[in-house]
Amino acid sequence: MNIKFLILILISVLGIIGFAVFISGSDKNSKASLTETIGAKISVDHNFKTVGNIDYSKGILYHSFPVKNSGTKNLEIANLTSSCACTKTFLRINGKDGPSFGMKGMSAPSSWRGIIKPGESGEVVAAFDPTYHGPQGVGEISRTVSFETNDPDNTYVELSFEGVVSK
Repeated sequence: MNIKFLILILISVLGIIGFAVFISGSDKNSKASLTETIGAKISVDHNFKTVGNIDYSKGILYHSFPVKNSGTKNLEIANLTSSCACTKTFLRINGKDGPSFGMKGMSAPSSWRGIIKPGESGEVVAAFDPTYHGPQGVGEISRTVSFETNDPDNTYVELSFEGVVSK
């Protein structure tokens, strides 16, 4: 074979590998990194809720956990996860829903972050699907959603709810 042809193939292969490494290292495939910000301050209305009876056939149960930025700097919320694949979570700000995230390890990492301005509020919403585990999934449940913030005093927040799935 011609040496020029072999060099061309080698350069092409190295170029393809380099491009693949570059793409795989992009922010879309990585977890958001938050920097603690003095002045960002999260206030959570409640971190636990007993939702009572959850009818198996009534569809998704949504529970909102109101959050407020009681600080003087923007509050960033990122890396939302849930404790079980039957539960999704998302941040709602000014009536607009951010992307939905699921159980840690079952959802791709995301560099997404929501921003709540000083004095403004939002909601961390838990969406529980009582049919996810099938008919054998009735009975008591306890689920947690969690997220990270740039509030130096509350960098990691867990919010939980419990109830009883019945038919």
